[in-house]
Amino acid sequence: MKRIQYLAYLWTVVITQTGFGVSGSFLHLERQQGESVEFSCHIEPGSPLPYGFYLKRTWLQPRIVFFWYQNDPPDVKDAADKGRLSISGDPSSHAVNVSFSQLKAADTDRYSCEFMVERNGKEDEKIPGRTEFFLYVTSDDVSVDVELVQICVGGSAVLPCHTPNGEGLAVEGVSLKRQKGRTPVEVVYHSKQHHGSNHFPAERVQLSSAPSPHGITYNVTLQQLQVEDSALYSCQLLLHGRPDRSTHLERRTFFVSVQGDECGCSSSSTLLYALSAAVGTLLLLLVGFVLMCKVKARSGAKMQPPPPIYEEMVGVQSPCRKLASLHLEEAESAEYSNGQQRKATSENHYESPRGGLLRTSCHT
Repeated sequence: MKRIQYLAYLWTVVITQTGFGVSGSFLHLERQQGESVEFSCHIEPGSPLPYGFYLKRTWLQPRIVFFWYQNDPPDVKDAADKGRLSISGDPSSHAVNVSFSQLKAADTDRYSCEFMVERNGKEDEKIPGRTEFFLYVTSDDVSVDVELVQICVGGSAVLPCHTPNGEGLAVEGVSLKRQKGRTPVEVVYHSKQHHGSNHFPAERVQLSSAPSPHGITYNVTLQQLQVEDSALYSCQLLLHGRPDRSTHLERRTFFVSVQGDECGCSSSSTLLYALSAAVGTLLLLLVGFVLMCKVKARSGAKMQPPPPIYEEMVGVQSPCRKLASLHLEEAESAEYSNGQQRKATSENHYESPRGGLLRTSCHT
Protein backbone atom coordinates (compact mmCIF):
# COMPACT_ATOMS: atom_id res chain seq x y z
CA MET A 1 0.00 0.00 0.00
CA LYS A 2 2.96 2.33 0.57
CA ARG A 3 3.85 1.99 -3.11
CA ILE A 4 0.32 2.91 -4.15
CA GLN A 5 0.35 5.97 -1.89
CA TYR A 6 3.69 7.02 -3.32
CA LEU A 7 2.47 6.71 -6.92
CA ALA A 8 -0.69 8.62 -6.09
CA TYR A 9 1.42 11.38 -4.56
CA LEU A 10 3.71 11.42 -7.61
CA TRP A 11 0.75 11.68 -9.96
CA THR A 12 -0.64 14.62 -7.96
CA VAL A 13 2.70 16.40 -8.05
CA VAL A 14 3.01 15.93 -11.82
CA ILE A 15 -0.46 17.33 -12.50
CA THR A 16 0.11 20.22 -10.08
CA GLN A 17 3.45 21.19 -11.57
CA THR A 18 2.33 21.18 -15.19
CA GLY A 19 1.08 24.74 -14.96
CA PHE A 20 -1.81 24.16 -17.37
CA GLY A 21 -4.04 26.48 -15.45
CA VAL A 22 -1.35 29.13 -15.11
CA SER A 23 -0.20 29.83 -18.62
CA GLY A 24 -2.54 32.15 -20.56
CA SER A 25 -3.67 32.07 -24.19
CA PHE A 26 -2.70 34.13 -27.22
CA LEU A 27 -5.50 35.51 -29.41
CA HIS A 28 -4.90 36.75 -32.96
CA LEU A 29 -7.31 39.43 -34.18
CA GLU A 30 -7.33 40.83 -37.73
CA ARG A 31 -9.30 43.95 -38.64
CA GLN A 32 -9.39 46.42 -41.50
CA GLN A 33 -8.88 50.14 -41.10
CA GLY A 34 -11.94 51.91 -39.72
CA GLU A 35 -13.33 48.82 -37.97
CA SER A 36 -13.53 48.12 -34.23
CA VAL A 37 -12.11 45.49 -31.93
CA GLU A 38 -12.78 44.41 -28.33
CA PHE A 39 -10.31 43.04 -25.79
CA SER A 40 -11.90 40.91 -23.04
CA CYS A 41 -9.51 40.90 -20.10
CA HIS A 42 -10.06 38.74 -17.03
CA ILE A 43 -8.31 36.83 -14.26
CA GLU A 44 -9.35 33.90 -12.09
CA PRO A 45 -12.42 34.72 -9.90
CA GLY A 46 -10.65 33.39 -6.81
CA SER A 47 -7.80 35.92 -7.14
CA PRO A 48 -7.48 38.82 -4.66
CA LEU A 49 -9.67 41.83 -5.45
CA PRO A 50 -7.82 44.20 -7.82
CA TYR A 51 -8.03 47.95 -7.34
CA GLY A 52 -6.66 48.99 -10.76
CA PHE A 53 -6.16 47.94 -14.37
CA TYR A 54 -3.52 48.53 -17.08
CA LEU A 55 -3.75 48.04 -20.86
CA LYS A 56 -0.30 47.97 -22.48
CA ARG A 57 1.26 47.68 -25.91
CA THR A 58 4.24 45.34 -25.73
CA TRP A 59 5.79 45.02 -29.20
CA LEU A 60 5.97 47.68 -31.93
CA GLN A 61 5.27 50.66 -29.67
CA PRO A 62 5.79 49.49 -26.07
CA ARG A 63 3.82 51.84 -23.84
CA ILE A 64 0.87 52.13 -21.46
CA VAL A 65 -2.40 52.72 -23.30
CA PHE A 66 -4.33 53.64 -20.13
CA PHE A 67 -4.56 53.01 -16.39
CA TRP A 68 -7.90 52.70 -14.63
CA TYR A 69 -8.31 53.11 -10.88
CA GLN A 70 -11.66 51.64 -9.89
CA ASN A 71 -13.07 54.85 -8.41
CA ASP A 72 -11.64 57.27 -11.01
CA PRO A 73 -12.08 57.70 -14.77
CA PRO A 74 -9.51 55.91 -16.96
CA ASP A 75 -6.26 57.77 -17.50
CA VAL A 76 -5.60 57.53 -21.27
CA LYS A 77 -1.97 58.34 -22.05
CA ASP A 78 -2.36 59.29 -25.75
CA ALA A 79 -4.86 62.04 -26.49
CA ALA A 80 -5.52 60.52 -29.94
CA ASP A 81 -6.94 57.39 -28.25
CA LYS A 82 -9.44 59.12 -25.93
CA GLY A 83 -12.25 59.35 -28.43
CA ARG A 84 -11.70 55.79 -29.70
CA LEU A 85 -11.67 53.90 -26.38
CA SER A 86 -14.72 52.44 -24.65
CA ILE A 87 -14.19 50.69 -21.30
CA SER A 88 -16.68 48.61 -19.33
CA GLY A 89 -16.62 46.28 -16.36
CA ASP A 90 -14.78 46.80 -13.09
CA PRO A 91 -11.29 45.73 -11.98
CA SER A 92 -12.70 44.53 -8.66
CA SER A 93 -14.94 42.08 -10.55
CA HIS A 94 -11.86 40.46 -12.14
CA ALA A 95 -13.02 41.43 -15.67
CA VAL A 96 -12.62 44.50 -17.90
CA ASN A 97 -13.68 44.94 -21.55
CA VAL A 98 -11.88 47.43 -23.78
CA SER A 99 -13.19 48.47 -27.22
CA PHE A 100 -11.13 50.25 -29.88
CA SER A 101 -12.97 52.02 -32.71
CA GLN A 102 -11.76 53.68 -35.93
CA LEU A 103 -8.74 51.41 -36.12
CA LYS A 104 -5.63 52.49 -38.03
CA ALA A 105 -2.65 50.57 -39.36
CA ALA A 106 -0.61 52.11 -36.55
CA ASP A 107 -2.76 50.19 -34.03
CA THR A 108 -1.12 46.93 -35.10
CA ASP A 109 0.63 45.58 -32.01
CA ARG A 110 0.55 43.11 -29.13
CA TYR A 111 -1.71 44.13 -26.25
CA SER A 112 -1.67 42.77 -22.70
CA CYS A 113 -3.81 43.35 -19.61
CA GLU A 114 -2.63 43.71 -16.00
CA PHE A 115 -4.69 43.84 -12.81
CA MET A 116 -3.21 45.62 -9.79
CA VAL A 117 -3.58 43.99 -6.37
CA GLU A 118 -2.61 45.69 -3.12
CA ARG A 119 -0.23 43.85 -0.77
CA ASN A 120 0.07 45.03 2.82
CA GLY A 121 3.64 45.93 3.63
CA LYS A 122 4.83 44.87 0.17
CA GLU A 123 4.95 46.22 -3.35
CA ASP A 124 1.64 46.01 -5.18
CA GLU A 125 1.33 42.92 -7.35
CA LYS A 126 0.60 42.95 -11.08
CA ILE A 127 -1.48 39.96 -12.19
CA PRO A 128 -1.46 39.47 -16.00
CA GLY A 129 -4.73 38.75 -17.75
CA ARG A 130 -5.49 35.27 -18.98
CA THR A 131 -5.32 36.34 -22.65
CA GLU A 132 -2.78 38.31 -24.66
CA PHE A 133 -3.90 39.88 -27.95
CA PHE A 134 -2.20 40.41 -31.29
CA LEU A 135 -4.07 42.99 -33.35
CA TYR A 136 -3.25 43.29 -37.04
CA VAL A 137 -4.92 46.16 -38.91
CA THR A 138 -4.84 46.00 -42.73
CA SER A 139 -5.67 48.59 -45.34
CA ASP A 140 -8.73 48.33 -47.58
CA ASP A 141 -6.79 47.41 -50.69
CA VAL A 142 -4.56 44.78 -49.13
CA SER A 143 -5.88 41.49 -47.77
CA VAL A 144 -3.38 39.49 -45.71
CA ASP A 145 -3.75 36.10 -44.04
CA VAL A 146 -1.67 36.16 -40.85
CA GLU A 147 -0.58 32.88 -39.24
CA LEU A 148 0.82 32.79 -35.71
CA VAL A 149 4.15 31.05 -35.07
CA GLN A 150 5.15 30.85 -31.38
CA ILE A 151 8.64 29.68 -30.46
CA CYS A 152 11.09 29.94 -27.58
CA VAL A 153 14.26 31.99 -27.43
CA GLY A 154 16.98 30.18 -29.37
CA GLY A 155 14.47 28.22 -31.43
CA SER A 156 13.86 28.13 -35.18
CA ALA A 157 10.97 29.20 -37.41
CA VAL A 158 10.25 27.54 -40.77
CA LEU A 159 8.54 29.98 -43.16
CA PRO A 160 7.09 28.63 -46.43
CA CYS A 161 7.63 30.85 -49.46
CA HIS A 162 4.71 32.32 -51.38
CA THR A 163 4.46 31.48 -55.07
CA PRO A 164 2.96 34.36 -57.11
CA ASN A 165 0.98 33.87 -60.32
CA GLY A 166 3.09 32.29 -63.00
CA GLU A 167 3.95 28.93 -61.46
CA GLY A 168 5.29 27.70 -64.79
CA LEU A 169 8.23 30.10 -64.66
CA ALA A 170 11.64 29.07 -63.35
CA VAL A 171 12.48 29.99 -59.75
CA GLU A 172 15.56 32.20 -59.53
CA GLY A 173 15.62 33.27 -55.90
CA VAL A 174 13.94 33.97 -52.58
CA SER A 175 13.07 37.21 -50.80
CA LEU A 176 12.07 37.41 -47.12
CA LYS A 177 10.53 40.61 -45.72
CA ARG A 178 9.96 41.64 -42.12
CA GLN A 179 7.66 44.31 -40.74
CA LYS A 180 8.13 45.73 -37.26
CA GLY A 181 7.02 49.25 -38.03
CA ARG A 182 4.83 50.69 -40.72
CA THR A 183 6.97 49.65 -43.69
CA PRO A 184 8.19 46.13 -44.52
CA VAL A 185 11.96 45.68 -44.80
CA GLU A 186 13.77 43.01 -46.80
CA VAL A 187 15.94 40.96 -44.44
CA VAL A 188 16.96 38.02 -46.65
CA TYR A 189 17.64 38.06 -50.40
CA HIS A 190 18.99 35.05 -52.27
CA SER A 191 19.21 34.59 -56.05
CA LYS A 192 21.50 33.12 -58.69
CA GLN A 193 23.26 36.45 -59.11
CA HIS A 194 23.34 37.57 -55.49
CA HIS A 195 22.65 36.21 -52.03
CA GLY A 196 22.93 37.80 -48.63
CA SER A 197 21.11 39.03 -45.54
CA ASN A 198 20.82 42.52 -44.18
CA HIS A 199 19.73 41.54 -40.67
CA PHE A 200 20.49 37.82 -40.18
CA PRO A 201 23.99 36.27 -40.28
CA ALA A 202 24.42 33.57 -42.92
CA GLU A 203 24.66 30.82 -40.29
CA ARG A 204 21.19 31.74 -38.99
CA VAL A 205 19.43 31.41 -42.35
CA GLN A 206 18.79 28.11 -44.11
CA LEU A 207 17.10 27.62 -47.49
CA SER A 208 15.54 24.29 -48.39
CA SER A 209 13.16 22.71 -50.88
CA ALA A 210 11.07 19.57 -50.81
CA PRO A 211 8.52 17.91 -53.11
CA SER A 212 4.84 18.37 -52.24
CA PRO A 213 1.47 17.48 -53.85
CA HIS A 214 1.46 20.92 -55.49
CA GLY A 215 5.04 20.78 -56.75
CA ILE A 216 8.23 21.87 -55.02
CA THR A 217 7.91 23.78 -51.73
CA TYR A 218 10.61 26.29 -50.79
CA ASN A 219 11.20 27.19 -47.14
CA VAL A 220 13.30 29.72 -45.29
CA THR A 221 14.38 28.66 -41.77
CA LEU A 222 15.44 31.36 -39.31
CA GLN A 223 17.56 29.93 -36.50
CA GLN A 224 18.63 31.07 -33.02
CA LEU A 225 15.80 33.60 -32.80
CA GLN A 226 15.68 36.19 -30.01
CA VAL A 227 12.82 38.22 -28.52
CA GLU A 228 13.72 41.24 -30.66
CA ASP A 229 13.20 39.09 -33.79
CA SER A 230 9.43 39.01 -33.17
CA ALA A 231 7.76 40.54 -36.21
CA LEU A 232 5.63 39.92 -39.29
CA TYR A 233 7.41 37.89 -41.99
CA SER A 234 6.52 36.95 -45.55
CA CYS A 235 8.55 35.01 -48.10
CA GLN A 236 8.30 35.38 -51.87
CA LEU A 237 9.82 33.32 -54.65
CA LEU A 238 11.62 35.28 -57.36
CA LEU A 239 10.61 34.09 -60.83
CA HIS A 240 12.36 34.51 -64.13
CA GLY A 241 11.09 37.56 -66.01
CA ARG A 242 9.21 38.99 -63.02
CA PRO A 243 10.14 41.94 -60.81
CA ASP A 244 12.18 40.72 -57.88
CA ARG A 245 11.38 43.54 -55.48
CA SER A 246 8.08 44.60 -53.89
CA THR A 247 7.26 47.10 -51.15
CA HIS A 248 4.53 45.20 -49.29
CA LEU A 249 4.02 41.90 -47.52
CA GLU A 250 2.65 38.93 -49.42
CA ARG A 251 -0.85 37.62 -48.90
CA ARG A 252 0.40 34.79 -46.67
CA THR A 253 2.16 36.40 -43.70
CA PHE A 254 3.52 34.90 -40.49
CA PHE A 255 3.63 36.60 -37.13
CA VAL A 256 6.68 35.09 -35.42
CA SER A 257 6.36 35.54 -31.66
CA VAL A 258 9.58 34.70 -29.81
CA GLN A 259 8.80 34.13 -26.13
CA GLY A 260 11.23 34.42 -23.26
CA ASP A 261 10.85 33.26 -19.64
CA GLU A 262 7.26 32.04 -19.96
CA CYS A 263 8.18 29.77 -22.86
CA GLY A 264 9.35 26.86 -20.66
CA CYS A 265 5.90 25.82 -19.45
CA SER A 266 4.19 26.00 -22.83
CA SER A 267 6.94 24.12 -24.66
CA SER A 268 6.91 21.23 -22.19
CA SER A 269 3.14 20.88 -21.86
CA THR A 270 2.99 17.94 -24.27
CA LEU A 271 5.69 16.06 -22.36
CA LEU A 272 3.98 16.75 -19.04
CA TYR A 273 0.65 15.51 -20.39
CA ALA A 274 2.32 12.30 -21.54
CA LEU A 275 4.09 11.84 -18.21
CA SER A 276 0.88 12.40 -16.28
CA ALA A 277 -0.97 9.86 -18.44
CA ALA A 278 1.81 7.29 -18.01
CA VAL A 279 1.87 7.67 -14.21
CA GLY A 280 -1.93 7.45 -14.07
CA THR A 281 -1.96 4.27 -16.16
CA LEU A 282 0.73 2.69 -13.98
CA LEU A 283 -1.21 3.58 -10.85
CA LEU A 284 -4.42 2.00 -12.19
CA LEU A 285 -2.61 -1.19 -13.19
CA LEU A 286 -0.98 -1.49 -9.78
CA VAL A 287 -4.28 -0.97 -7.94
CA GLY A 288 -5.95 -3.59 -10.15
CA PHE A 289 -3.16 -6.08 -9.49
CA VAL A 290 -3.42 -5.60 -5.69
CA LEU A 291 -7.20 -6.02 -5.76
CA MET A 292 -6.91 -9.20 -7.83
CA CYS A 293 -4.42 -10.68 -5.33
CA LYS A 294 -6.74 -9.86 -2.43
CA VAL A 295 -9.70 -11.54 -4.12
CA LYS A 296 -7.68 -14.71 -4.74
CA ALA A 297 -6.48 -14.78 -1.11
CA ARG A 298 -10.03 -14.46 0.26
CA SER A 299 -11.42 -17.18 -2.03
CA GLY A 300 -8.64 -19.56 -0.88
CA ALA A 301 -9.36 -18.90 2.81
CA LYS A 302 -13.05 -19.76 2.38
CA MET A 303 -12.34 -23.34 1.06
CA GLN A 304 -13.34 -26.10 3.61
CA PRO A 305 -12.51 -29.87 3.79
CA PRO A 306 -14.99 -32.16 2.01
CA PRO A 307 -18.00 -33.39 4.03
CA PRO A 308 -18.09 -37.02 5.43
CA ILE A 309 -20.38 -38.23 2.65
CA TYR A 310 -17.68 -37.25 0.16
CA GLU A 311 -15.09 -39.17 2.18
CA GLU A 312 -17.26 -42.29 2.07
CA MET A 313 -17.76 -41.98 -1.67
CA VAL A 314 -14.06 -41.73 -2.44
CA GLY A 315 -13.00 -44.23 0.22
CA VAL A 316 -11.19 -41.78 2.47
CA GLN A 317 -11.54 -42.26 6.23
CA SER A 318 -11.25 -39.57 8.85
CA PRO A 319 -8.46 -39.88 11.50
CA CYS A 320 -10.93 -40.85 14.27
CA ARG A 321 -12.41 -43.65 12.18
CA LYS A 322 -8.96 -44.92 11.30
CA LEU A 323 -8.03 -45.03 15.02
CA ALA A 324 -11.22 -46.92 16.00
CA SER A 325 -10.70 -49.45 13.22
CA LEU A 326 -7.12 -50.05 14.36
CA HIS A 327 -8.21 -50.79 17.95
CA LEU A 328 -10.90 -53.18 16.73
CA GLU A 329 -8.45 -55.17 14.64
CA GLU A 330 -6.07 -55.52 17.60
CA ALA A 331 -8.89 -56.78 19.83
CA GLU A 332 -10.02 -59.38 17.30
CA SER A 333 -6.48 -60.59 16.83
CA ALA A 334 -6.06 -61.04 20.59
CA GLU A 335 -9.28 -63.07 20.85
CA TYR A 336 -8.23 -65.35 18.01
CA SER A 337 -4.85 -66.11 19.49
CA ASN A 338 -6.28 -66.92 22.96
CA GLY A 339 -9.33 -68.79 21.70
CA GLN A 340 -8.33 -72.21 23.12
CA GLN A 341 -7.69 -70.87 26.60
CA ARG A 342 -11.05 -69.12 26.70
CA LYS A 343 -12.93 -72.30 25.78
CA ALA A 344 -11.22 -74.28 28.62
CA THR A 345 -12.41 -72.02 31.32
CA SER A 346 -15.96 -72.00 32.48
CA GLU A 347 -17.99 -69.09 31.49
CA ASN A 348 -19.21 -66.96 34.37
CA HIS A 349 -21.32 -64.08 33.19
CA TYR A 350 -21.12 -62.48 36.60
CA GLU A 351 -17.35 -62.11 36.56
CA SER A 352 -15.81 -59.06 35.08
CA PRO A 353 -14.07 -59.78 31.80
CA ARG A 354 -10.32 -60.00 31.75
CA GLY A 355 -9.95 -57.53 28.98
CA GLY A 356 -10.93 -53.90 29.38
CA LEU A 357 -13.60 -52.27 27.32
CA LEU A 358 -12.56 -50.68 24.05
CA ARG A 359 -12.49 -46.94 24.46
CA THR A 360 -11.57 -44.26 22.09
CA SER A 361 -11.02 -40.62 22.70
CA CYS A 362 -12.52 -39.47 19.41
CA HIS A 363 -15.98 -38.00 19.55
CA THR A 364 -18.16 -37.31 16.63
